[in-house]
Amino acid sequence: MRASPRVFFVAALALGLFAAFSCKTFNLPNDTCDPSHFHGGMLSGGLTDSACNRCLEDRCCEQVGTCERTSGCTELVSSVHTCVLDAGLAGAHDEMGCADRRMLGQTPAADDAYRCMRDSCGNECGLPVCKVDPAALLIQTADCDSCFASSCCSELNACYASRACKLTVECIIKDCGPELGASLAGAPIDIANSGGDAAAFDICAEAGAPNGPQAPECVRKCLCAFKDNDQGLPPRDDAQRPPLLALAVYVCGQKAGCGTACSESADAH
Repeated sequence: MRASPRVFFVAALALGLFAAFSCKTFNLPNDTCDPSHFHGGMLSGGLTDSACNRCLEDRCCEQVGTCERTSGCTELVSSVHTCVLDAGLAGAHDEMGCADRRMLGQTPAADDAYRCMRDSCGNECGLPVCKVDPAALLIQTADCDSCFASSCCSELNACYASRACKLTVECIIKDCGPELGASLAGAPIDIANSGGDAAAFDICAEAGAPNGPQAPECVRKCLCAFKDNDQGLPPRDDAQRPPLLALAVYVCGQKAGCGTACSESADAH
């Protein structure tokens, strides 16, 4: 007696569903986890604890669950995360020190969990996972460049997406020369106090003009020189104009304290 096509269909469907679940086609987690105590410090820039938690649940649940069952592991990961966040713009520079001082590598479960947080949820959890565009020119010396690369990665990458901004930054490096460090050590330029907003900001205003960049002459000249080198319709967001993208790199360097690194580097050479 031959089985009906309907019987074959039902059997095939059941076999398919069994294979799907057994092979984790639906990516069901092997573990349960609670990452809510896994991170510390204050997230900034629109990031939230809940977004970090969701990412850890989705991508690092096995490592988080293993860490939860290991004495002191959760507190260790949270401590390293807090240290990196508290370092602010220097987070990338200080991350290895934060891990080494707490002997993260001596607790494999904590090391695995933190590395998963960093590699899979770095952006959501505020960790310094940005890598500078390889096309970015050396900023004066190794020490000076290291300060910018570790503190201003996103600003550099946003700039290097625009040829006019790239030319502007490279002009500043060349024209300011050994005086770059001293100029960075000055008070950070505040666009809000120099023209109200990006649209009112006059890149080419003479030094001292109320709506000008209030920047050293070597910086102002470069901001103005290449402002029209990206042709076409200007961006809707004035902050995305090439001169302001370049100025954002410079101001980030000021806020990160790169003036000291760049001055010391210049003196040593």
